[in-house]
Amino acid sequence: MSAKPCLRIVAYHYVRDFSTTRFPAIKGICVNKFRKQVDALAATHEMATLESLDAFLAGKYVPQLDLCLLTFDDGLKEHFTEVTPILAERKIQGQFFLPTVCLEENRVVLVHKNHFLTASLGFDTYRAEFLILLGELAPNLKISVDAVQAAKSYRFDDPPAAEFKYLLNFCLPTDIRGQVLDSLFAKHLGDEATFAKELYLSWDDARSMQRDGMIMGGHSHRHVALASLSEAEQGADLETCTRLLRTKLQPQAQWPFCYPYGNPADSFNVATVRILQQLDYQCGFTTSAGTNQPGADRFSLQRIDTNEVQLG
Repeated sequence: MSAKPCLRIVAYHYVRDFSTTRFPAIKGICVNKFRKQVDALAATHEMATLESLDAFLAGKYVPQLDLCLLTFDDGLKEHFTEVTPILAERKIQGQFFLPTVCLEENRVVLVHKNHFLTASLGFDTYRAEFLILLGELAPNLKISVDAVQAAKSYRFDDPPAAEFKYLLNFCLPTDIRGQVLDSLFAKHLGDEATFAKELYLSWDDARSMQRDGMIMGGHSHRHVALASLSEAEQGADLETCTRLLRTKLQPQAQWPFCYPYGNPADSFNVATVRILQQLDYQCGFTTSAGTNQPGADRFSLQRIDTNEVQLG
């Protein structure tokens, strides 16, 4: 334990038995490793809730051990089928962040189209097809990628993959990026609505998770880099997300938020935080790596990825 207890927040995305799925190349943590990681964390930490996080950050609660909060991005079906039973059995509260367009409209958000095209085609083939189609659709488009920022944003990827992801998620105009990904997804992976129903939670799934003690939170409506939008566009997206969460789900005393992509440099800004506060969110989770101490900015909470968890 550190000299003073800290709050360690762990971020998860895909949690599945990869060898038995259609997409074994998707990056994440396998279910058995996840179960062992949760048990190891619970043996060395006090497993936090949203309420104890709030009290700790306010300086009203000093735990005997470091606190550990488990967070899960993207509203994936496996968070219901695989993750929730493990957490519920151990009476551990997880925080689950939903991009609401996926549940409400059976849409596959662009970041996941990118993941599954990469897993299906292989990175080199996919990138080549993407760039060819991009050149056909926008032949005069000139864009450069900041390699340093790309490496910071995607620290678990090699430079070519990190730079391609940064190009895709932060550099390309939204309409052009969408046209390319929609075309490639339809060509290689088929009907989007059918895929979405398999990939994401339903509202019924999410309500069942709440009954098992889990907390649902916002992850925007369309899963875009919010800082790339005007304040009015951010407001419209976040208001839609909030309305759906609070009408489709069971009431919660507190609602957390997780920024899509999560890097403070280019994923959210002061306007984002102001809107979230106006919408009565409790806190905001980033992808900045680190731990948190009392008095930390609750709308810039740092997390560590499952790959960074130190056990033993």
